[in-house]
Amino acid sequence: MRKKILVKLFSLVAALSLFLYLVSELESYPRFSAYSGDKCGSCHVSPTGGSMRGPYGIKYAEENLQMEVFKKLAEDTKFSPKVNDFITLGGDVRIAHIDNQVPDKPDMNTFLTMQGDLHINAKVNKILSVFVSSGIEIPNFPTKYEAYGMVSGLPAGLYFRAGRFSPDYGIKIVEHRAFQREDLLGTPYSPDAGLELGIQPDVFTLNMGLFNGLNTTFFDTDQHKMFVTKGDATISFNDYMYNFNFGASFYNNPYRQFIPGGTSVDANRKAWGGFTKIGLDERIAILGEIDFEENRVDGFLKRKMFGYGELNVRIIKGIELRGQYEYFDPDRDTDDDTVNRYSFGFAAFPVTGMETELMIRLVKEETELENDEYQFNFHFYF
Repeated sequence: MRKKILVKLFSLVAALSLFLYLVSELESYPRFSAYSGDKCGSCHVSPTGGSMRGPYGIKYAEENLQMEVFKKLAEDTKFSPKVNDFITLGGDVRIAHIDNQVPDKPDMNTFLTMQGDLHINAKVNKILSVFVSSGIEIPNFPTKYEAYGMVSGLPAGLYFRAGRFSPDYGIKIVEHRAFQREDLLGTPYSPDAGLELGIQPDVFTLNMGLFNGLNTTFFDTDQHKMFVTKGDATISFNDYMYNFNFGASFYNNPYRQFIPGGTSVDANRKAWGGFTKIGLDERIAILGEIDFEENRVDGFLKRKMFGYGELNVRIIKGIELRGQYEYFDPDRDTDDDTVNRYSFGFAAFPVTGMETELMIRLVKEETELENDEYQFNFHFYF
């Protein structure tokens, strides 16, 4: 598998080098940066980011993501997601080719349709909106739909929403199989029914939410509720050329754990951590997050630790080199059980509404396993 990965990596580097040579004479534009100093809610309908893009997000993609070499091919059609002055549509389709080593099983080599979401946002009046998003049914996984009503546009960025949506914890890591995403709040940050209140004055953001919580079904019979809060601040210099964002998150989820025999015991799962997002010269983006989790069931305590780092370098407009490092300790009270994962690859935005990404992941565990990974994603959006 490692030999196959090296061959694929060599082919990738050769193809990318040839492509950069062909476009090197083109005029460079400021590179797209996910952390340019804007808040996540500036580009998305959700004030905490993710899911459907808003007018500013669509405009930003048009002006900063599309590769210049394909601009003439795509400029004939002017697309607008607005049905009318009050209703806007959006969509995300994602397909991946995956070649993973699975311990004690045949290697995976398959195409997967990982996402197929249709978003609808209705602006009922100046401060009230209703958002609905429905996705395709992936076999063996429930649809990650969202539906909520929101009051926003108030002084100091105050907002309130109620319905089903993703609790806001940490940075929204793009990689859906990152250890934090798989373990802390589900994959991909599973929506939950509840309430959220937030405020976003100037460079600060703070929100608090109350949800049904983990380990619950649609008809939640557990009387306990999950509390989630997150706050952060951004400091920018030199007209947003250098941006430094720092924040922290916390959630507390008491619940009832059912055990064989039909009885149940008290349990509590909580997590806390800090994160940072740094943008340099509109060309480099650095992300980092560290989290700690404690799960107590009937007096027994298990403690975990997660670490995540990401480096993005914008080579030219529409081309980004990416690297990731992940650390996972499934039991802080046990030695020799940590997992380290190193990922590297590139992302390209040929035209507005299309993204491609290739990532190769090398996994290092205390117990040696052949479980390296290769993924090539196509993402279409509007």
